[in-house]
Amino acid sequence: MRREFTRNTKLFLLSTLLYGFSFSVWELFFNLYILSLGINSDMLGLIRSATPLAALVLGLPLGLFSDRFGRRRSMLIGLVIGFTGMVFQIRVPNPILIFTFGLVQGAGFMLYRVSQPPFIMAVSKKENQAIIFSLNFGLLTIAATIGNLVAGQVPDWLYRWLGIIQGSAASYQWVITAGILLAATSLIPVFLIREEKSAQTHDQTRIPLKTIIRKLTARPIVRQLAIINLIMGFGASILIPYLNVFLRGKFNIADDLLGLIFSLSSLLVFLGSMASPWLLRLTKSRIIPTVATRGVSVLFLFALGFSPILWIAVVSLWFRTVLMQMSSPLLDNYAMLVSRPEEQGAIASIPSIGWQMGQAVGIFLSGFVQTRFGFSPIFITTGLLYIISITLTWVYFRPGEKEQAYAG
Repeated sequence: MRREFTRNTKLFLLSTLLYGFSFSVWELFFNLYILSLGINSDMLGLIRSATPLAALVLGLPLGLFSDRFGRRRSMLIGLVIGFTGMVFQIRVPNPILIFTFGLVQGAGFMLYRVSQPPFIMAVSKKENQAIIFSLNFGLLTIAATIGNLVAGQVPDWLYRWLGIIQGSAASYQWVITAGILLAATSLIPVFLIREEKSAQTHDQTRIPLKTIIRKLTARPIVRQLAIINLIMGFGASILIPYLNVFLRGKFNIADDLLGLIFSLSSLLVFLGSMASPWLLRLTKSRIIPTVATRGVSVLFLFALGFSPILWIAVVSLWFRTVLMQMSSPLLDNYAMLVSRPEEQGAIASIPSIGWQMGQAVGIFLSGFVQTRFGFSPIFITTGLLYIISITLTWVYFRPGEKEQAYAG
């Protein structure tokens, strides 16, 4: 079937591609930058908890803001605030100020993220939604592929051209700043989007905020999404942000090789996410592929954590990442399908709140555990939490999905 995307959809996807550069470089080098300042792992954990903490506290209000004021406007505001927070985080040396601007970053990007799924639903036909959700997710990983690959080489270039020592705070500052500036171009496509005002959004401004919150929390889907993402988010937060630190510490990997490993990981995630619409057509389900791929990924998680051989650990990292993430667009699409248009921003924020709640606690605790016990207990805990979350996804959503007819 021929896929036809609107102008707004194409601009949105272009913005996603440009936006992705910031997080590829950020995730690759921000931890290393903080450690290069002489800040220990405990404080790194506290700093990394700022972004999810802001998203946790402000998630629902930001979702309601998006519902009331429009997706395009919300995405623009969110990007500006998020990039501002990132810039100041790498320009101030004080840990408390870094933490504070981490809160700013978290608030901005939370607003951007919760506006995306409702925007996709509004500008696309039902038969195209799965592929657009997958493209939105996949293009983010393509940007990460390019960003990681290039960023991994930049410290060496800076040393050759400017004499900036690799592994120094100045070196990481230059690389991260370049990534942010490139990612800021994502504002241009969003600005060019022409968003039609929805009567549903206009009408909702007359509904009291307490009434909206009460109606949302009364829905089982809201509680279920929050619980699943809380467990998954805690499991991910204690490990995934620190995989670069784990590989560097265990195998003494150089910056350029580290960049190559994570860039290939992102490329494979893109290829995997492009397979999710095919899995939807094959299984006639959004839940079956989600549970199956995430379940198998746990096996590779344990192989990554406990293999003494570098190539086995790297291959396990790639398979774990692909299998865990490739069906994420299908679950996001499912959440939007069972939501009313006027509440989709708020619904999109609920799983994010659960996820960020786990992140806010987990990232901080992980730094504490790493300092005292290493990574082994973290890998075990993450794997067990993933298993619980995957099981609940099946129990909560598969019975209800059987009762609905989906267009692939």
